[in-house]
Amino acid sequence: MTLEETKKLLMAIDATYPTFKTENPMVTAETWHWALEEHPAEAIMAALKIYINTNNTGFAPSPSQLIGAMQSVRHSEELTEGEAWTMVKKAIGDSGYHAQERFDELPEIVQKAVGSPSTLRGWGMCDSEDVNTVIMSNFQRAYKAELSRKEFVESVPAALSDVIKGLAEKVSPRIEENE
Repeated sequence: MTLEETKKLLMAIDATYPTFKTENPMVTAETWHWALEEHPAEAIMAALKIYINTNNTGFAPSPSQLIGAMQSVRHSEELTEGEAWTMVKKAIGDSGYHAQERFDELPEIVQKAVGSPSTLRGWGMCDSEDVNTVIMSNFQRAYKAELSRKEFVESVPAALSDVIKGLAEKVSPRIEENE
């Protein structure tokens, strides 16, 4: 998103929310641009339209609320916890001799929530009541956490993600040396 596109976004917000006033419009535009520059203008404008049509607080959105609205549309195609569990339960049913194959057939995010083919095999050896209660609950919690993690990772701008990775690489050798 360019600075000019950001200014158009702010004009749309100003026109929609009369209480949205800033002390210094240029600083506001530059700050919003800084926060949104890695996102496509079309997606952010669509997110604003979603926000306008769904939020009834009367308050203008923040950059993070627009990013959240944009991501909610992107993630609306993700499996629900129940849909993911149905896939896993089917895989469990044939995991005795084919755990690897059934695991490989699962979507990547479901694989992360399951953990490994051996987990599927282990669940297949459990009592069906445990599978339908405890294991299902634990899987759904893990799946929900994976969805949240994925959403968070996607919301972090690539440049910031690179900075964080660089810092982590600088710290990692020190930690390993101290162990």
